[in-house]
Amino acid sequence: MVKVLLIEDDKSLAREIYEVFTDNGFDVEVGSSRDDIFRRNGYSFLIFDLALMGMRGLEVCREVKKRKEIPIIVLSSVCDVSVKVKWFEMGADDFLVKPFSTRELLARSKAILRRYKEKLRNVLEFEDIILKKKEGRVLVEGRSVDLTKIEIEILELLMKYQEEVLPKEFLIEKIWGKNRRDSRVLDVYIYRLRRKLGEKGKHLKTLTNVGYILTRNV
Repeated sequence: MVKVLLIEDDKSLAREIYEVFTDNGFDVEVGSSRDDIFRRNGYSFLIFDLALMGMRGLEVCREVKKRKEIPIIVLSSVCDVSVKVKWFEMGADDFLVKPFSTRELLARSKAILRRYKEKLRNVLEFEDIILKKKEGRVLVEGRSVDLTKIEIEILELLMKYQEEVLPKEFLIEKIWGKNRRDSRVLDVYIYRLRRKLGEKGKHLKTLTNVGYILTRNV
């Protein structure tokens, strides 16, 4: 299920968008300020009202694209071609002028998602940690982090099963298969991975004699 973050302070419009999108299989979270874009996690589609972005709106759009590479739709009461062009240049995927039909917004969103389908399948996200599987690339808060192949494989499993405890035996089997390793080898890789994730490493928790979990409960 695609999770949409909707930033809109018009409660009536937000409720209408929420209902139309949830009725069509989307998970929708509603925020009312620019700060919610960076406070909220786990969304893979962003829709926001231009009026709530303030003077740094274009910069916010560029930063979101850099960190997440997700679809972005801008809603605005401003009908100005030069404004639209600037937003498209910053990475916006669509620009709808108010008033608009929520059905049209839904249709445009679905069309954009079809283009992003393969890209979204290739990306895992957790608390500003982005793993691009096909590229073998990891970003933490938009910053590229250099991980070894095994560290990436461990991180992928932890992100895929986030908020679940992964026993050491499970990880060892998935990473090394028949070429099994002592659990202490896994411990060393986990230690290195946690260190490389920096401040976000706090989310990688150890359950003594059991395994590991990537959790928001820190």
